[in-house]
Formats: sequence, structure tokens, C-alpha cells
Amino acid sequence: MNDVSNPLSTQRKPIVRPRDAASLILLRGEGDDIEVLAGRRPLHVRFMPGVHVFPGGAIDPPDRLAWSLEVGTETLGPRLARCARAALRETWEEAGVLIGRAAGSHSPAPAGRPIERAYNENGLVAAMDLLIYVGRAITPSHSNRRFNTRFFLCEGEHVFGEPSSSDELEDVRWYPVGRHPLESFRDVTRFMLARAIALRNGSAAGEPPLFYWAKNARRIGVCREACFIG
Repeated sequence: MNDVSNPLSTQRKPIVRPRDAASLILLRGEGDDIEVLAGRRPLHVRFMPGVHVFPGGAIDPPDRLAWSLEVGTETLGPRLARCARAALRETWEEAGVLIGRAAGSHSPAPAGRPIERAYNENGLVAAMDLLIYVGRAITPSHSNRRFNTRFFLCEGEHVFGEPSSSDELEDVRWYPVGRHPLESFRDVTRFMLARAIALRNGSAAGEPPLFYWAKNARRIGVCREACFIG
């Protein structure tokens, strides 16, 4: 017979450490005609199946290294730069579009990674200075899969290519924010979208927010990136 008073038999489930990730909010249009680029996560995936999200994903080790066709990185700093690379790469992998500007006279080094080759073949550079940092969100501690995600905003005019679905993101297209109900957007997605729109129209106030959950209730803090290590 098991002794329920034994602390070893009633250990709490260990908290999963969140993995660093990044996401990109692409907006176009004005007023009631604002649209956001989003897609639906497949039903078979473990994390947020069937939910509409912005393109994005986990930061991989190569994202720490500068690309041969990368400019304007100094506007972000090292930490946000690697997050921005992940956001741009994931957007290309999941939605089939590149974000940047015409390369012009820029002469990059030989492109080795697939994302670098994609920029090179399209005559573009990955212009990091086009991205605006929106804020950060951390998945609740009770989740089996957790992410520490930084969100960026970019104007739709800097999108090259036609959005298309992938194995990771279905029904990828421009969604009308003012007219589409977006019922499957989670609260954090709605929050970051609202913040991005406020930044875009100049009405956002304060430091970039930190969206997190404490004791099953969502909280909004201040995300001062310089204060965080790692």
C-alpha cells in the first residue's frame, strides 16, 4: 500500500523551462481596413492546435550568427537581433514571404544557409531596422511546452512574395482585423496585436510589455530587455 504522506509520492510536476522564440506581426492598410498576416496551426500539433497565430517559432543556434545579407542590425542589439533573425526565418519557412528591401549596391558574402540564399535569389537584404520591438510573452508554467517569445512589428509594404500555407501553418493569408472576428486568436495574440497597432498609429505608451501568467491569472509587466540576462 502506498503511503500518500510520503513526499516522494506526491512530488509536483517539474516546471518546464520556456524556450526562447520570436514572432512577427505584419500589418497593412489603415483604419477599418487594417489586415494582419496570420495562419492556423494544424490540428495534429501538440502546441496550440487549431489556433490562429502570427508566423514565428523557436530560436535555433544558427540564429545567433549574423547573415551575409543582413543590414541595420545595430538598431536592435545582440539579443533582439537573434530573435529578429528567428522571426524572419520562421516567417519565410511558415508563410513563404521575405521581409526586407532591395539589395541595391550591397555586395554580400556567399550565402550558405537556405534563408540567406532566398534573400540572395530575390535580390533583397534582411533589413533589421524595419522591425519594431513590440513586447514579450511567456507561456504559463503549467504548460507542457513553454516559450519565451519576443514579438516584432513590420509594415506589409516590406513583404516580398505571396503568402502561402506550409506544414507548420495552414490557411496563411491577410486577415481583416476590423471585420474578421478572429475567435481563435488567444488572449496573448490579441494583446500583442493591439499593442502593434498602437505602436503603428503612435498611441502606444510606456515600455515594451511583458505578458505572463501568475497563479493561472494573466499579468502585464514591463519588459526592459537590458535587465534580462542570457
